[in-house]
Amino acid sequence: MDETTDQIEAHIDRTRERLGSNLRELEDKVEAATDWREHFRERPHVFLGAVFIGGLVLASALKSKSAGRPRSGVAVNPVVGGHGSVQAQARELWNNIQAALVGVATAQIKDYIGDLVPGFDDHYRRAEQRAAAVDPSRP
Repeated sequence: MDETTDQIEAHIDRTRERLGSNLRELEDKVEAATDWREHFRERPHVFLGAVFIGGLVLASALKSKSAGRPRSGVAVNPVVGGHGSVQAQARELWNNIQAALVGVATAQIKDYIGDLVPGFDDHYRRAEQRAAAVDPSRP
């Protein structure tokens, strides 16, 4: 009976050590997954893109709020060409650049999260399908 008790205690000790080791490994993985500095080192372009897009969104929001205020200084007379004013062309170019950058950044962020979180891509596709079913005009 003493041997059986000793065997059980040894088995419990081994199991406890394995669980402790597994717990430490899990803690290390969680710490690595939540360490934004490591993610920045691996993919700085995603972070820089997100910061840039955030700046664009903030600039657009601030511009919208100040659009009603009268401007002081030199008045700009647009040069009218075949397709509208230079300002309108520049605004269209800027809007296209913003849309392209937002598209690239969102694709990068989606891919990054898909790499980080198992099963994310499947759930994302289902969410897109549900949104398309609710609003058929969405692409």
